Amino acid sequence: MKKILWILFMFFLSVEKLWADFGVTPTQLYISNKQQRSTVVTLSLTEGGEKKTFEASAVKWSQNEKGEDVLVPDPSVIINPKNFVIKPNSEQVVRVGFSQLPNLDKEGSWRVIFREVPPALKSNTVQFMMNLSIPLFVGKQSPIDVKVTPKFDNTSLGLNVKNNADSHLQITEIKILDQKNKEIGVNYDRKYLLTKQENNFKFGQIKSFKAINSYKVLIKTDKSEKPLELQLKE
Repeated sequence: MKKILWILFMFFLSVEKLWADFGVTPTQLYISNKQQRSTVVTLSLTEGGEKKTFEASAVKWSQNEKGEDVLVPDPSVIINPKNFVIKPNSEQVVRVGFSQLPNLDKEGSWRVIFREVPPALKSNTVQFMMNLSIPLFVGKQSPIDVKVTPKFDNTSLGLNVKNNADSHLQITEIKILDQKNKEIGVNYDRKYLLTKQENNFKFGQIKSFKAINSYKVLIKTDKSEKPLELQLKE
């Protein structure tokens, strides 16, 4: 029996190593001014790996009211090269840009997708193909501006986090601390909040909501090494 299994990496991790013999850097792409017009991403393969063939494309990236990703193919993004082979102990630099830049006053978001092309299959084998999706942010990066609202369900606590800024925010961790700075809840969901978007984070059962206004929220993001600290208010 012949099988192919596809592996999807959404690049929510700020690391370069994605596979035992494969790497990519950076894991987020930015174009912020008219002079730049393009940026590059480097895919690499170690000496012990097998050569990989990729084809590249781009999609416009937005989010709906539920915070779900909406991806629409966008041929206006120029990718060079769009098809390539990476051999062992080598790397491939891919340039991504626009012939005509979008409005840079407000951030726009895309994803650049590298789909591995399967080689000829051998009988009775299982092949793991990679589908790499790298965020591309175009435009001005605004200061962090979020609103956090608690949501109660019996004894369970959730937080609604809204991104009020004109650029994205990637949340990598949220902690809730009580008035004694004791951790009473943590959420490790890694989520992007695009411009003016919001999403919910669950923390499970909390013993008491009586002192909720004295709780603090620490939010780790891709915009700062230091966690964002907010006072929780009903």
